[in-house]
Amino acid sequence: MKIICDGLDLSDAVLKVSKALGVKKTNPVLEGIYLKAKGDTLTLVATDTELTIEKNVRAEVLMEGETVVTGKFFAEFVKKLENEQVELSLADENQLKIKYSDSESEMQCFSAEEFPRADKKINDNFFVMKQSDFKRLTNMTVFACSQDDSRPILKGVLFEIANARATAVALDGFRLSLARADVSGFSAEMKAIIPSRTLMEIVRLLDKDEEDLKVTLNKNTLMVETNGTTLISRLLEGEFINYKQIIPSEFVTNVRVNVKTLAASVERASVLARSDRISIVKFDIKEKFMYVISKSEIGNVNEPVNVNMEGKDITIAFNSKYITEFLRIAEDEFINIYLNSPIAPCIIKPVSGDNYLYLVLPVRINA
Repeated sequence: MKIICDGLDLSDAVLKVSKALGVKKTNPVLEGIYLKAKGDTLTLVATDTELTIEKNVRAEVLMEGETVVTGKFFAEFVKKLENEQVELSLADENQLKIKYSDSESEMQCFSAEEFPRADKKINDNFFVMKQSDFKRLTNMTVFACSQDDSRPILKGVLFEIANARATAVALDGFRLSLARADVSGFSAEMKAIIPSRTLMEIVRLLDKDEEDLKVTLNKNTLMVETNGTTLISRLLEGEFINYKQIIPSEFVTNVRVNVKTLAASVERASVLARSDRISIVKFDIKEKFMYVISKSEIGNVNEPVNVNMEGKDITIAFNSKYITEFLRIAEDEFINIYLNSPIAPCIIKPVSGDNYLYLVLPVRINA
């Protein structure tokens, strides 16, 4: 193998694929980046068997071939290269020679025969949507995924495609976040549970908001192709929780509030509510105000926030983290907060439309 390519193109490709590198794998080849020179292209691939990322780079291929380099060190090395031509060649079976400027280095490499090949024949189902909409669905849901390894199905986001709309849902047992967006094309109604890590890596690859993104699926695998990069990921297998049964439809109190005003007040209150476990903030809602309250050994806060309220007065408490994380990504100037009792789930929706919904469980407090 012998190729010449642009140093910045190589560095960008290595940065992208290295997100899929295996860590402390029993098979050392999974800690490597696969390089293949063929035609006028250098292909780079990294995988941990759950996630695979492949990137093509235009290159002058002087001799076709393939090898595997140690991913961590190769990534660290090439990102130090400046905007200059880089020559990669196999000195022998176990050494990759790297020429740049007037310098030359060598790096250990491995046989490519043991590197796992991802199946790219994934064409059972697909949906197409704007990159900006896919980013939005991801950003509005992944934060609510569970981090608990004992419930692996909740470490992903459920995507449902039906009636030319995509609905994304994530939950962790304490809160649920749902977001919707239009799709411009789809092969059939479908459901898939996409790992949160996969979604975040897809978002990192997207840089043209107005262009379409095609997501292709089969029973247990997802594939995305964009800008010369291919990402292949295993889907999470199993039954997702029936989230529709969790969401209440009737409420006794409805509060309309400014997002920025409430977010600032809750963040201030949470500073003085910190404890070894969680920061609890209390909402005392009556007439035209929502009083944001916190108390601890450090101090206390009691701030009135102007609201438009319909229904009964109510006092309810939450883990402040679950409130602030949502308010930071809320899309609108105002939101509606729906409540039933101090121990029933709270629902947050937009003032108009159904583009998102957020459910959060309260914390029981002494009266």
